[in-house]
Amino acid sequence: MTTSREGRVDEQYRLLGDELAETGIDIDRIKEKVKAFEVEVPSWVFGEFGGGRFGDYMPPGPAHDFRAKIRDAAMVHRLTGASPRVALHVGWDKPLEVAFDEVEVDHFAEPRQYAREQGIDFGAINPTLFLTGTHHGSLSSPLSQVRHMLIEHCKLSCRIAAEHAQGLVTYWLPDGTNYPGQRDLWEQEQLVRDALKEVYDDAPETTVHLIEYKLFEPGTYSTTIPDAGTATEIADSLGERAGVLVDMGHHAHGVNVAQIVARLVGTGRRGGFHFNTRYAADDDHAVEPNIAMYAIFCELVKGGVVCADDPPRNWAYMIDQCSSLENRIKAVLHSIDSLQVCLTKGLVLDRERLREFQDSQSIVRANRVFLDAFLTDVRPIIRMARIEQDLPLDPVAAYDESGYQKGIEEERA
Repeated sequence: MTTSREGRVDEQYRLLGDELAETGIDIDRIKEKVKAFEVEVPSWVFGEFGGGRFGDYMPPGPAHDFRAKIRDAAMVHRLTGASPRVALHVGWDKPLEVAFDEVEVDHFAEPRQYAREQGIDFGAINPTLFLTGTHHGSLSSPLSQVRHMLIEHCKLSCRIAAEHAQGLVTYWLPDGTNYPGQRDLWEQEQLVRDALKEVYDDAPETTVHLIEYKLFEPGTYSTTIPDAGTATEIADSLGERAGVLVDMGHHAHGVNVAQIVARLVGTGRRGGFHFNTRYAADDDHAVEPNIAMYAIFCELVKGGVVCADDPPRNWAYMIDQCSSLENRIKAVLHSIDSLQVCLTKGLVLDRERLREFQDSQSIVRANRVFLDAFLTDVRPIIRMARIEQDLPLDPVAAYDESGYQKGIEEERA
């Protein structure tokens, strides 16, 4: 039986469809692409990780173990239909209480089966390169025993990715310096390059390797992989199975991330994205449907690397956020909702008309066409997609109504 709210969605969808049809855009095709969009959620957002600006405060009900993280991730997928995989950090997501260097590939077999029983799977595998002992660097550490330990950890992560996940490995390194003269900067980068090459050459051929970059932190004078150019050069030096991972939060505020994405897509690089909002110049906050994220999706849509008709062309999409103040499950739900909005706005952009004004150097008219899509209320498309997938129209409200939060607070007290 159709509810009155579903009836309103149907009417709004029809009216928007008529409007888009005037520009030659097929609203039903866009709806199907929205259904096809997938983004991984991070295991660490559900666990006891955080603190920082909010001291020791943790939102109620954090996951105390690996299985609890899986259940939380599965709950997000049940409410959105868009997050069928959970990304793992091997150093944090040890299925057994063993030492860091005692983790084995087969430790992840039973937890993966548990995840599948919950309706999800394992996604990107992240070696954890910033734990105890890495204060002088990880893959660039001047201590050979530290470098060797973490190279072996990366090799292990690659085998886990190949045997118990999707074959995707992502790398973020904490390497850098705090003072001029502290390290030989090129030597430091060369150690990283050599280590990654050893890992890449050892990894199963089914694995894909994405190199993440970060402008700063924890090094305050230099960061060994500070920008997209460095990450691209390192990826190119590794081989065709390597690419660049863009993290929204890892840029200075004035950096045009859409331009970085356009270059990576345009030059045919493998790529991936960690979504968040960079108010703190880091990856703490949930995604909002703002113009910066819309501009990024315009480039991803134009490049055919999101919701592609040929799925292997798609980039790898993941959320990476972990603020200590808000309810984290609701924050992830909010991020997925916001990403769907930005994707849909990118899909309704009248590219033919935009190109016309670009070619005629009509600067203001081109900008207005670009803004027309941004200002379009595309929620009827997303809501219709959810109705057809038997999903709640508002995943955040549905979470509040589900009783799940109350249950985990009682269970995990």
